[in-house]
Amino acid sequence: MGLFGNLFGSGQNDASEAKPKLNLSKEESVHKINLAKEEVHKVCLTKSPLNGLTSRVGLVLDYSGSMSSLYRNGTVQGVIEKILPIAMEFDDNGTMEVWIFENGFYRLPDINLNNFYGYVENEILPKYKMGGTNYAPVMQDVFKRYIQEEPKKIPNYIVFITDGDNADHKQTDAVIKKAAEYPIFWQFVGVGNASFSYLQKLDDMKDRYVDNADFFSVSKALQIQYQDLLNEYPGWLADPKVKGMF
Repeated sequence: MGLFGNLFGSGQNDASEAKPKLNLSKEESVHKINLAKEEVHKVCLTKSPLNGLTSRVGLVLDYSGSMSSLYRNGTVQGVIEKILPIAMEFDDNGTMEVWIFENGFYRLPDINLNNFYGYVENEILPKYKMGGTNYAPVMQDVFKRYIQEEPKKIPNYIVFITDGDNADHKQTDAVIKKAAEYPIFWQFVGVGNASFSYLQKLDDMKDRYVDNADFFSVSKALQIQYQDLLNEYPGWLADPKVKGMF
């Protein structure tokens, strides 16, 4: 199964599996996240643009109704704990900005090593209702925050988790093309067994200033691997057009 299979979940189907073994103490969870950060660092050492990189890291989570079981059985909390070590490695303050989306979106409190524990149970499930699936509104807000409200001369890396297709293809196309001229890289991750035909198409979209997005899918959310998450980001960073953005 490997290190991260043991840390973040089994090979069972996420939608029907028993709650992942996340009922650890905060100290135990912090220890496992620190081990994961070491794995992220090892990946970065093999990809020169990532070695010593300072980059903001954002996480965008699908909050549509079909994701309900993954929020309630601990899977999404496990995903948060999987992505946080990337922010700890790259981010200028070790903090990860977070959004959830359905038809609309919500900005959530930033996540760091002090408040990640029980985040889904405390900050998401009691406060928000699930809905449909539109990508563009939350993507526009990511752009607004990083480029307009809080601009910095560093790249911005966004992990975008979804379990299905969106209803706003045209609007999403427009956001991706606009954002291609700014230092934002979108790493889309499909979870589950949907076809993800739109994201496959988006990954190969033409007529962009630069290729600013990657996509891969996994059948089980807790099997996301760092090599896949950081596969195309180094190439984007090395693009001369991108280097001129920060």
